Amino acid sequence: MQHIIAVGAVYIDTILSVPYYPSEDEKLRAQSLTRRRGGNCANTFEVLQQLTDRAKVQLSLSCVLPAKESEACKFIRSSLNNVALDPSSIYREDTQEAASSYIIKSRDTDSRTIVSYNELPEMALDEFVMKAGIMAVQEDAKMGWYHFEVRPTFGRNRDSIAKRFKGRTPDVLLQWVKYLRSSPNHQGFRISVEVEKPSREGLQDVAAEADVVFYSRPWAEAKEFSSARDCLEKQKSVTRAGALLCCTWGSAGATVLQKQPNSHEVWETVGAWKPSQRAARIVDTIGAGDTFIAGMLFGLSHHLKDWSLKKKLEFANELAGRKVLQEGFHGLGEAMTAT
Repeated sequence: MQHIIAVGAVYIDTILSVPYYPSEDEKLRAQSLTRRRGGNCANTFEVLQQLTDRAKVQLSLSCVLPAKESEACKFIRSSLNNVALDPSSIYREDTQEAASSYIIKSRDTDSRTIVSYNELPEMALDEFVMKAGIMAVQEDAKMGWYHFEVRPTFGRNRDSIAKRFKGRTPDVLLQWVKYLRSSPNHQGFRISVEVEKPSREGLQDVAAEADVVFYSRPWAEAKEFSSARDCLEKQKSVTRAGALLCCTWGSAGATVLQKQPNSHEVWETVGAWKPSQRAARIVDTIGAGDTFIAGMLFGLSHHLKDWSLKKKLEFANELAGRKVLQEGFHGLGEAMTAT
């Protein structure tokens, strides 16, 4: 059986929809409140579990969670019915609260302002090695995909944060990836990484070790790239030979580059997907990038040889396009099956 193991943070999101973003000290009544499980890798798996054949692929989320019997942990588990949290995850039994994000969503500008809080110490190198070893022995997880969400270090407080939370910063994550590359039990895995949030250092070192890299538009623009293709053109010389590079660009669609031997390159670009039968109205962009990643991982794991690169990109692009036209992720797999 093939395994897809995603390593990243899981959040509980509280989303306040407001008519406009308030000024400092202003009082404003929210139009709606939604509480749901978040986190990039968890979002990707919520979509991927709707697409994958469970007889062929096992989805496992490797994350740090509060106490196993806490209400927060039960809430997270309930949203991922077809995703294994054990034995891949770490439980901090002395903590009852999960990582949290509070999202102010402005309907006027469709902006999202996010404030996050996380008291959970992140997974350290020795914990990751232990869990990867357990997965290889107990679950026979020796082939498939390891997908990583790359967490940047933050501004002037990054040193103190790194001392307290020793996992999933780029330097530690690079050690995880190099461990997988060197471990005899993990030679059957390909490695993908998500480079989402701008950071001053470290992210490109991790991307250089990956088989597949997903670049976000905010990261690319922070590096002063003008388009998805411009981003990938600049990154192709600093990434792994044979790597697949992907960059999404909102309303401008997405571009992928498959690097091949002898400097041969395969490029594909698609515009933003729109439904043909009705006017498109953007409803919820939270998790659109995570949904795109789910679509690409599905194509790469289930249709590696029978789908062209363009077909894989079109599928992921349509999946993400459908997501922004609805709240949450429910029913996306069924919608794709119906097309």
